Amino acid sequence: MADRIRLGPAGNPQEYSGSSPGAPEFISGEGLSAYEYQGTRGVRISEENAEKLGENAEQYDVWTTMHGQYWINFASQDEETREKSKERLFKAARIGSLMNARQVVFHPAYYSDRSEGEALELTIEGVSEVVERLKDEGIEILVGPETTGKRTQLGSLEEIIRICQEVPRTAPTVDFAHIHARNNGALEEKKDYLGVFEQIEEGLGADAVKNLHTHFTEVKYTEKGEDKHLTYGSESSPPFRPLAEVIVENGYTPIIISESPILDKDALRFKEILEDAEYEDF
Repeated sequence: MADRIRLGPAGNPQEYSGSSPGAPEFISGEGLSAYEYQGTRGVRISEENAEKLGENAEQYDVWTTMHGQYWINFASQDEETREKSKERLFKAARIGSLMNARQVVFHPAYYSDRSEGEALELTIEGVSEVVERLKDEGIEILVGPETTGKRTQLGSLEEIIRICQEVPRTAPTVDFAHIHARNNGALEEKKDYLGVFEQIEEGLGADAVKNLHTHFTEVKYTEKGEDKHLTYGSESSPPFRPLAEVIVENGYTPIIISESPILDKDALRFKEILEDAEYEDF
């Protein structure tokens, strides 16, 4: 379990020019302590380099996670796509385990002209098969379905909680920008963020919110949901400060991965806001 609030980038830091195995040393030197390897367009890191990354992450006390491929779709109308989705998630989890990643993050599905209920049941079935295979092969990693930002995607907070209720060895990945965009700007005040934590705790228990794995960035959105990620301070939507206050007030120790266009630079800004919040009397 996370021993403190941890922040870091989604991918290699902006000014880091080396290979991924060396990223934890650079990240630690910046004062950050988390790193999400981006396998979104294919998990291309070798097993040897994944192991080196894991060794360096342990040495420099950097919490690692793996983001799986974008083209996972457990509710596709095409059976071959559903089967390939299982293989892709399994591969991301297996390579993630070699780098000592605590969680493999993935976007579960598109509704694909199915009812929401049917898409959710297919997703639960597919994820269950992957988790069972990981268990059979002795691979230790949490499988983390992520809240999604477009309304055509399966991945409302309620759906993510349901997957985690039904499938063992899973834990939610909460992308606050996605929740904000999917729900037409739903996260503005402390009560809005607190409602997310409370909903997860009600559905999955206190341990699920204590060390919640999260993503944060500002986001531009339309009536269809997420459009693009923005550098922090572009629109202040969603705002980070109310989230920081909720985290500090309630003693949460989440992992916060910056998905802004400037990655680690905004992660450092989030860290400053959290540190500032710790000194205030709410």
